Amino acid sequence: MSEGYFNETPEPTDKHVRNYLELLGAIIKSNRLSESDKHVGMEYYIDAKLSPYFGKSISRKTLAKAESGSASVAIGIHAAIIDDMGVWPEILKIMSAGRVLDARYITLVLERLKEKEVENKKARLAKLHKEFFNEIGI
Repeated sequence: MSEGYFNETPEPTDKHVRNYLELLGAIIKSNRLSESDKHVGMEYYIDAKLSPYFGKSISRKTLAKAESGSASVAIGIHAAIIDDMGVWPEILKIMSAGRVLDARYITLVLERLKEKEVENKKARLAKLHKEFFNEIGI
């Protein structure tokens, strides 16, 4: 049994999870550094951009790990950074490409259909009620 994909050392050109994480880290770092000069510092980025997500600061070491593509960084850290970058809609669109419907969409549609059916039942019942009383002359 292998030691695990995250313990492998792939070639830089390999389509490998470690390479993808390193690319994600490079994108995260590039995004932080591309902001105006006052945003470049790690401390400022952590305090101004990431702390609101957690209600407290994360460590510079954690951000450095995210920017280096470490597999040990919690998904919440990446989620906060991705949200700050404003790219969630694109990521979710790409991740759901090729799938007809996702489970959440199906749930929303079913809930709306149930609401609509209740509305239709009430309308049919009101119509029957009105027709019945019109027939008997009340």
